Formats: sequence, structure tokens, C-alpha cells
Amino acid sequence: MYALDLARFVAMLLMVQGHVLDAVLPDGVTHADTWFWHVWNWIRGLTAPVFLLVSGASHVFAAKRGPDGYIRQEVIQRRIRMGVMLIAIGYLLVLPGRRLIDLPYVTTEGWTQVLGINILQLIGATLIAFVMIMEKSSSVLSMRRRALTTILAILLLSPIMHLTIVHGHLPMWLRPYMTMKYGSLFPLFPISAYLFVGVVLGTYLAELHEEQRGKWLMRIGFRFALPSAILLYTVQQILMARGVHWHYLSSSNSEFLVIARSAVALAFIAVCVVLLRYTWAWRNVYVLFGKKGLYIYVLHIVLLFGTPWWDGVARGHLKSMSIGWALGALAVVLVSTLLLTYGVHRYEQADITVRTRTVIRRTLIGALMLQLALGL
Repeated sequence: MYALDLARFVAMLLMVQGHVLDAVLPDGVTHADTWFWHVWNWIRGLTAPVFLLVSGASHVFAAKRGPDGYIRQEVIQRRIRMGVMLIAIGYLLVLPGRRLIDLPYVTTEGWTQVLGINILQLIGATLIAFVMIMEKSSSVLSMRRRALTTILAILLLSPIMHLTIVHGHLPMWLRPYMTMKYGSLFPLFPISAYLFVGVVLGTYLAELHEEQRGKWLMRIGFRFALPSAILLYTVQQILMARGVHWHYLSSSNSEFLVIARSAVALAFIAVCVVLLRYTWAWRNVYVLFGKKGLYIYVLHIVLLFGTPWWDGVARGHLKSMSIGWALGALAVVLVSTLLLTYGVHRYEQADITVRTRTVIRRTLIGALMLQLALGL
């Protein structure tokens, strides 16, 4: 499983650099008609699929089962709490005011930005859906069948969910979960399918002996996924050249693109298996940061964009830096994020009493509540 941690860690690094450079460089630079920026934007589109796919595989191993064969209730409850927490953090990061009492004065445009679904809300909602779907799965094989059925349902329902006649009757807060038309970057349909592709991958890995998993990942990645990805992207270019609208083939709403990017993600994981052989001494680093994806995401977003109460690196410099300054900002955000994440890890491993941890946690929550109340 070290290769999965490495894949997730690399995906997080690519995500950080993508967010920083996209935030501070002018669109005329990042969307320049050159091969470098075309590749850069293509890679940016792969970071979320890789992270979601690896997360799905990890959920299979985390779903410990009881004597009756079903996932234990404490695991289910912990996953639901995690899902709710991710959704709450996702909304908190885009709070449209310094105080809660400011919220009634937020404009409709402001609420559209707040309610738009980002990666944290997507993962949180998909995690809750995963628990609901897999709660009564009695075996790994049953989990695989349910995941395959879910993938098929998501892809088939996606075109329907994007119809105004469907999402137009939903509550305002729920509409962004269905489609990108309300400011969402990561709606459930079809992007949540990546996580369930990872679940299918995880079920196969769970059936293999630990020593066989690396070879199996390389076989699937290089012999099946890589040729499939090349074929799918070739078909994409041919169809677009013949007049098929890009929306159906290369937009984030494209079911075709979900399949193509899933194939690339599997090939990427196979590459990580090979890379792991040459960087074996660093495997514990991959595990440490690979499992701290939530911290890396939140910390780099706060460092880059700030919060309602303080500025970040990009605040005041959006789309306005030169490439040199942008690389400097990237170095600051990336190094600071990794150092702070490591600090969190050391705190979690420190020999601190439960009482002291409780006091620290309650103090931090109290400070947050004070900020929400007073906007200090």
C-alpha cells in the first residue's frame, strides 16, 4: 500500500502547485497556447481523480468488519462524522463574512459562491454515500458489486441531473451537489464516480497477498489502463475534430472524461509502484503526508487565500504576479504547508494526556466560535 500513499502524496503536491500558480499568474500565462501550459492544465485535471481514486481504495481497507461480516458500527459512525466535518470545513473556508450575524446581508451572488461544491464537500458527501451503500455489504466481493453498480448509476444519471427540470426543483443548498451550473467545481455527478472506481480497485487489492499487490498494480496500470487511456484520448480528439461539442468529451461534467481520467489515474499509480522501488527509503514520508491529505488541503488553502479574518499569500495579488514571484509564492506555500502538517503529526504522536488534548481542542474550538461571533 506504500504506492497508494506515494500516489496520494504526489497528487497533493501537484494540487498545491496548481492552486498557487493558477491563483497568482495571469490567465494569459496559464492558458497560453504552448505545449508546456497545455500539459500543465492537463495534469491539473488529474490531481482530484487520483486523490479520490486512492481515497476510495483506502476506504476498503478501513472498513473493518465484525463477526457477522458487516462493517462495524463504530467504523460507520466514524466515517459519517468525518463526512459531516469535511462538508462543514468546506463551507467554513468560504464564509462570506467576518461574523455569523453578517450572513443575512450576503447577496445572492455571494451565496452562489458559498454554496458551490468544492473538493471537501464532494469527499464528505461521497463518504457518507459510501457508508450508506456499503453498510450492508457482507464481503469484499459484495462491496465490489455495489461499487460497480454505483459507478454505472452515477454515469447514467449524470446527464439527467444536469437538466434544469430536475435540479431546478431542489433546495438552493442542494442544487450545487448535482451540477456545475450553481458555481460548483466538483458536483457529485459525475465526479463522485472516481471514489467508487477506487473502491473497486481496493477490493481487488484486498483479495491479494501484500507481496502481490505491486505487481498486480503494474500489470493493470501498464497493460490495461495505459493503452485504454491512449485509446480514449485518441477517440476524444477524433470526435472533437468531427464536430462533437467539447462539453461531452472534455468538460468536468463529461462522463467520457471520467472514464478516461480513471484510466490515467490507474496508470499513474503503476508509475508510483516503480518510483517506490527507487525511493524505498522515503516510504514513511509518503505514508505520513499521504494520510494527512486533509491537513495539506486546508493549510495550503488558508496560506494561499487567507480566511475572513486574515489575508493569505495571494490576497491582493490574484492573477498579477510574474513567473519568478509566482515560483517564490509557491515555495513559501508548499514548504509552510508541509512543515505545519509535520507539526500536526508530531503533536498527534506526542506523549500528551487526554485531558491536555481535550483542553487544547476546546480552546481552539472556542477561539473559532469567538471569531465567528465577533469577527476579530
